[in-house]
Amino acid sequence: MDALNYWSYVTEVWIILGLILIIGDVFLGFNFFVLPIGIAALIMSALVYVDNNEVFGPIVLFSDWKVVIFWFAILSMVSVGLLKYFFQRNQKDEPDVNNY
Repeated sequence: MDALNYWSYVTEVWIILGLILIIGDVFLGFNFFVLPIGIAALIMSALVYVDNNEVFGPIVLFSDWKVVIFWFAILSMVSVGLLKYFFQRNQKDEPDVNNY
């Protein structure tokens, strides 16, 4: 578990994971399935950077790897909901081609 604790606090790991997921979703055609997870990984990289460099002072955002994974899961669900909301809202504004 020591390795998992180390790698969850490396900002570059989250950036690489986010870019791989976003690029994979765009070029491999996952139909925006892993795009929100990639966005959440990029947000996690910013949060881990803030936590590592103590931008807010002595406030600790993440105490161990379980908290990091928990917040990654929460951010993934929130980004799924936001992307679904914005994409469905744009579809409702357009007239349906099947209305005769």
